[in-house]
Parts: sequence; C-alpha cells; structure tokens
Amino acid sequence: MDLSEVTYQDPDDESGEAAYARRACELTGMDPEYGVPALATIALRESASNHPRWRVNTGDSNAHGPVVSDGHPRDCSRGATQCIPPTFAAYHQEGTATTPYDVVACMCATVNYVRARYGVNQSGSDFAERVQADPDRPPKGY
Repeated sequence: MDLSEVTYQDPDDESGEAAYARRACELTGMDPEYGVPALATIALRESASNHPRWRVNTGDSNAHGPVVSDGHPRDCSRGATQCIPPTFAAYHQEGTATTPYDVVACMCATVNYVRARYGVNQSGSDFAERVQADPDRPPKGY
C-alpha cells in the first residue's frame, strides 16, 4: 500500500484486544497461541489498550508532517500498537482497513513488521522472545 492510501477514520469498534489479535493472527497466518498474547501485550504497553480514537501520540519524535484529516501530524504514532503511517503503509495486510485506527489492520501491520524487521518466524513462536512482547519482562524498544 502506498502512504497516500492511508486513511484516518476511526471505526469505533469496541471489541476486546484478544478478539482483534486473534483476527490479526488469522489474517497473517500466525499461530494465535503466540500472537494473541504478544499483540495484547504490545497494545497494553503502547496504547494502554484505550479505545482506538484516543490512540494517537502527538508528543513523540514521530509527531511531524502535514496535518491530516484526523487533525494530527501525518507521522504521529497511531492505533493499538502505535504504528506510524509510513510503517503501516509498508506492512499493511491486504484486505484490512486502510486506517491504523482499525485495531486488526494495525495489529496485522505490526505482525508483518516484526517478521521483516526482527525475523519473527511464521508461527510467531519466537515473537515474545524477539520483541520482548510478554507481560513477564519489561518492554524493550522495537
């Protein structure tokens, strides 16, 4: 997907993080046994599992670029796993929403990103280890 195709509408879906993570695993072919807890941990750490409409970070180093239709700079981190739009666009899962505010689309992009950037395997059995995405260890930059 091209960055120009990213949209910024909030789908206003209030399902639980585990349900979103399970769907992201289905779409990316990751085993939910590994993907669901890792994605839920990332969402809790990155956005405190708040409702998607509040998941925009205007205070970090990514918060720059032209203001887009949601009223924030284009490159702000957004969504459950705090994807920046260029990363979201580059790792977008075909068939998912074009907005990082959509939890499933954001989580799918995260799965695709960690596979490419950190070598997380197809099943995700090494997801928590490679990205330190487990609740028993402190966060590590990724």
